[in-house]
Amino acid sequence: MVKYQYEFPLDRTGKAGAVKPYRGGKNDFVTPVSNLSGVAEILTNAALKATEAYSQLGQDRLGAVLISKVKGWAYADREGTLFIEESDNNNVWTTTAAVNVAAGVLTATDWVYLSKRYYRFRYVNGNLQQSEFVLYQSVGAGEMDVRVNGKTPLQIDFAENQTHDGRLKVEARKTFDFVFHENAESAGEGAALPVDGAAHLLVEIYGTAEMSEVKFWGKSVSGQKLPIRGVKTDDATSALSTLGKAEAWAFDIKGFKEVIMEIVSITGGTLSVKGTAVS
Repeated sequence: MVKYQYEFPLDRTGKAGAVKPYRGGKNDFVTPVSNLSGVAEILTNAALKATEAYSQLGQDRLGAVLISKVKGWAYADREGTLFIEESDNNNVWTTTAAVNVAAGVLTATDWVYLSKRYYRFRYVNGNLQQSEFVLYQSVGAGEMDVRVNGKTPLQIDFAENQTHDGRLKVEARKTFDFVFHENAESAGEGAALPVDGAAHLLVEIYGTAEMSEVKFWGKSVSGQKLPIRGVKTDDATSALSTLGKAEAWAFDIKGFKEVIMEIVSITGGTLSVKGTAVS
């Protein structure tokens, strides 16, 4: 088993400091930069009042890199509780892991493997107001998400998931990349993505075009083009098309046969549209 170690730099008083600056302007979203994250990033250092809670915005783990696991650290001069929560819809949340944080002790959760689409860190302060508080997260990506009948290893019921000969039924999620448009200079449908059992799709749109519009389509079993709605990853707005660039959009593509990212119009440059599908 591989052991992962993390070192936090200390400030002048000897307390753990931040590896990276707080990015509140970016909705505290973190994208891993390698298959296994070796850095931690501060989410907040704002002291909490008695019984006050901090909740990270829901993070879509089908981002630019598929996030498979997370880990958190918290330090406070008053005791509290750190939670890792998950959601299928970024609305109703359930607790996946929780750890009690003692006053004056930098406390870490275990690595938590995620099974739902959205995750967040939440910290609930105790009955005394804080003077010092800092919360970090680290994320891991690129690992195979192995499940048994749709459940994570900790949720396996061996009796109900055995085959007739006693073996476990195991399924593994697959991901694959696809290029809809590469430096396109003119309008057009581009390449059609064969869904082939994929359930989710993340699409990135970028380029030098001064103006452009991309419409989102799914092809049904009859071959008809139907509008599909995407969710913009940075602010959770939904739409059937976009005029923007340097954006990422998440889609539920279950049941479609093909997906098309049509460039309806483009002027003054090029546009690329690429995606990652997840089964």
